[in-house]
Amino acid sequence: MIVDDNPIDHMITKYILKHNFSIENVTVMECAEDALAYLVQRQNNITELPELIILDLDMPCINGFGFLERFAKLNDQLIKKCKIVVLTGSDVLVDLAKIKANPYVTELISKPLNKSALAELI
Repeated sequence: MIVDDNPIDHMITKYILKHNFSIENVTVMECAEDALAYLVQRQNNITELPELIILDLDMPCINGFGFLERFAKLNDQLIKKCKIVVLTGSDVLVDLAKIKANPYVTELISKPLNKSALAELI
């Protein structure tokens, strides 16, 4: 699942997932609120949950931090199933340190995404 409000980043991420990791089925959510609703609706059917969530940090309405706060309140089965990778263009050191310290974040990757950044995660 890609959670990002930027259509250009959707295209780049989908291209990298498809052409480098043979991942065809990618759900794209343009806002964190929709992504959280999607996860909640499927939380009791683990096979429908994404194994990887690529989360943008800077989004309108609910940003990546807000997503992570709400994600932490979901059921344990869902939390264990979904790895979260935060993809950001931010260079705000306080924000980056906060993301790195978050127990639900598997990796922090700077934009633009490239295949080597995901190689060890997929």
